[in-house]
Amino acid sequence: MKDRIREIVDRGRKVIVVSHIDPDGDAVGTELAFGAYLADLGKEVHLALDSQVPEKYLFLQGVERIMRVDSLPADFTADTAIVLECPSRDRLGRATRLLGRDTVVVSIDHHRGSTEFGDVNWVDIEASSVGEMVYEYFRHVGYRPNAGVAEQLYTAVLTDTGRFRYASTSARTMAIAGELIAAGADPRRVCDHVYYNLQPSTMKLMGKVLNGIEFLGDGRICLMTMTNDMVRQAGALHSESDGLVDYTLFNQGVQIGALLKEVDAAHTKVSLRSNNGVDVAAIAAVYGGGGHFNAAGCTIPLPLGNAKAELVRRLSEANDDAQ
Repeated sequence: MKDRIREIVDRGRKVIVVSHIDPDGDAVGTELAFGAYLADLGKEVHLALDSQVPEKYLFLQGVERIMRVDSLPADFTADTAIVLECPSRDRLGRATRLLGRDTVVVSIDHHRGSTEFGDVNWVDIEASSVGEMVYEYFRHVGYRPNAGVAEQLYTAVLTDTGRFRYASTSARTMAIAGELIAAGADPRRVCDHVYYNLQPSTMKLMGKVLNGIEFLGDGRICLMTMTNDMVRQAGALHSESDGLVDYTLFNQGVQIGALLKEVDAAHTKVSLRSNNGVDVAAIAAVYGGGGHFNAAGCTIPLPLGNAKAELVRRLSEANDDAQ
């Protein structure tokens, strides 16, 4: 599969690199790294997202090259598209318009529920992250990442393993992390920027959300809610809630965690986390979402209150089944 991807890359002249809406560290890091690789090959490269890059990732080299989809011309076309860490075409949001009828689409993903929508699909559900996969591709084709690219990939691996905590973390993952450090990634710098360099508005938002934390199902379910009013009162952006759902699993006895985020009067975004035994990706899939066994997300087409009631019912059923 790596050789097939290299063939397509070699033939490509104008390449668009995209990832999913509401990007995380794996999406941003791999998009930047693959873009740098393509640029070094002399390609015309465009990086795009249908979301703002979270502030915590703005330290990464070249991040200013990622454009918002709506800033590209309406008639934009590319002969090749590299789609990273995106299990389905619709998860690209408005970036789907960049995948033209004649565009050769390469999808590199590690989600169990990947729909394999590309012309070429490399899906490795055993990989901890797409950052891990991209590094292995680079190694296969003989591309040696510089310090900036190494840091982009290290950020991807670090964040998608929950700081090397998730079950997807393997000896292979740790070996790759070590090689990226040897190539110039600074683990202290990355960790500080991503986890210990929060804006005051982020801390205020976190306080408001944590103040309303709820425990259900004999303490096995932890629920957090974020309203648009909370975001406004904190002077924050919605992207500043990235990673906040992880706090649901910081509590003793919790097996399932959820953060519900109000979008508008008819939609609620949900981030899900679990410890062993509960497949939250299956719950997210009910609403057209997806992810991994222990980390997933979706959008419920209901106002916040109704979405919360429905989600509590589903989480309670999953909790009962797991006992």
